[in-house]
Amino acid sequence: MKLSKWARQVGLHPRTAYRWSHAGALPVPARQLASGTILVEPTSSDAGEVAVYARGSSADQRSDLDRQVARLAADATTRGLIQSRASSRRGSGPRSVRR
Repeated sequence: MKLSKWARQVGLHPRTAYRWSHAGALPVPARQLASGTILVEPTSSDAGEVAVYARGSSADQRSDLDRQVARLAADATTRGLIQSRASSRRGSGPRSVRR
């Protein structure tokens, strides 16, 4: 498949994929035709698995985290990707009282 189509499928901007190709950093095998077109050859190990990760800044955002994970999982399904793992985390956020 063409490099631009592959880039859109994996969520990259085609220009980024083009730069990676010329730097030799594409994560999949690719070849350039005499016309200049770059073709990506997806491997059989390209299963399309993703991990879903959401982060919130306080304990009262637990329900927000659950909604974020659900939204990300739905988006992955819509794109035809297989969700291999889901994770969420609470981190420290800005404090309302500062010195």
